[in-house]
Amino acid sequence: MKNQMQKIGCVVGLVALLLTSPTADAAPEPQLCAELELRAALLFRVGTASLYLPDCARAEDQVIDRVPKQFSLELARSLAGDDLIESAVETLRKNLELADGAALPEPLDCLARAYIDVEAGDRYDVIYDPEDGLALYLNNEPLKYCPDDGRAELYFLIWFGEEPFHRRMRDELLKRSQTGRS
Repeated sequence: MKNQMQKIGCVVGLVALLLTSPTADAAPEPQLCAELELRAALLFRVGTASLYLPDCARAEDQVIDRVPKQFSLELARSLAGDDLIESAVETLRKNLELADGAALPEPLDCLARAYIDVEAGDRYDVIYDPEDGLALYLNNEPLKYCPDDGRAELYFLIWFGEEPFHRRMRDELLKRSQTGRS
């Protein structure tokens, strides 16, 4: 009986170890790399932008790599969903060098068209996971999920591409991420 109990204990311990040990190919979880107060024309506060990546020191590479990541914007003012949609679509088209009216790749179009009207104090989170695709959250509630077709990470070109939504925000978030200064 004692020997059987020892065997059961070993099996339970092994199962627990396997369930809690990270696998060799498991991607590290994103961590907060940088935050930045975002202003329009340096006059009025739009909100606070945050960037989350697995390795902050490699931010410039990871913002468009196929690694888990998150961009968040806590808003200081109300914004119309249609304005956010138009901005997302046009910024993606510029960064992907698509002609006006050209269709965006499916996962990018799926998420770009998911924005809704928001009020001051609301928070949008755009989350990318290579295994799961893109997701848009509003105040920690899921709004939209878009499966990855192999290009979903390109959604982050909106904020970190050659033609970003806000150049100073892109540059400062990357700089703060790489220097460890959030």
